[in-house]
Amino acid sequence: MSKEIKMNLITEPDTLQNENVSVVLINPSDEDKENFNGIAKDLNTSINLYLYEHQNVEWLVDVVTFADHVYINLDNSKDIEWLHGWILNYSKTFFLTSMDHMPYNKINVNRVYDIAQMVEGVNYFEGREV
Repeated sequence: MSKEIKMNLITEPDTLQNENVSVVLINPSDEDKENFNGIAKDLNTSINLYLYEHQNVEWLVDVVTFADHVYINLDNSKDIEWLHGWILNYSKTFFLTSMDHMPYNKINVNRVYDIAQMVEGVNYFEGREV
């Protein structure tokens, strides 16, 4: 019997607690979203995808705390710049930025140059051809 693979898209104020891997995308660009959608076609496991786009910061703090993986586009997250250090402090966080003058790598070594690198780095697409 084959298992149905699905992706649950979750936005504030909702959360979903189940056995699925939980991924948070924080202020992704349109390109990030397109790339993630392309990768998701090869999804081999069900995931809960939390999408934060300049909404409720309290909700964001909650989901970052319990999520398995976090992706933040720092260039699109100026409104929560005061939270960057806290989010980057988690080893489960991957970040994208074009700002080379900011020493984010002192807090977190998981800098990526596109969202596909995060997916490859955490391997939650079992058997996915890269």
